[in-house]
Amino acid sequence: MARYIELRFVNENIAVRARLLQEEMPRTCAELIRAMPLEGTAIHARYSGSEVAMLIPKTVRIEREKATCAVLPGEVAYVWLNRDDHYGLDDDVSEICWFYDRDSRPQMFEGPVRVNVFARIEDDPTEFYKACADTRMTGAKRFRISLIPE
Repeated sequence: MARYIELRFVNENIAVRARLLQEEMPRTCAELIRAMPLEGTAIHARYSGSEVAMLIPKTVRIEREKATCAVLPGEVAYVWLNRDDHYGLDDDVSEICWFYDRDSRPQMFEGPVRVNVFARIEDDPTEFYKACADTRMTGAKRFRISLIPE
């Protein structure tokens, strides 16, 4: 049976449902389910095109699982970055990111970053994608990711 998460811009009360890809990404999904709900600040990615990301606790560290830098709109991914592997990071980074248009390509200053795509948005994303694009101009927004009860 499929399981879902909710991605929510808290103050705007805009949310979508995404199906977890548990068969394809069992380790990533299991670890993130254990860590949910997750709440923090969503920011627009600097180098990745149409991507928004939310930092999560560094204690959530999941190794690569079928990682890729080829993503599609509506995909939701996890990445852990070692500070020593990337210019400009003062500390390790653990984040969930999502992609809202065709120009998305997860990357840092020095080039592509491979991410674990673990969920796919299934609801009509129109309003959610508008809120994502809005972060480019308005800045950080309060965000929550939670498991939808079965």
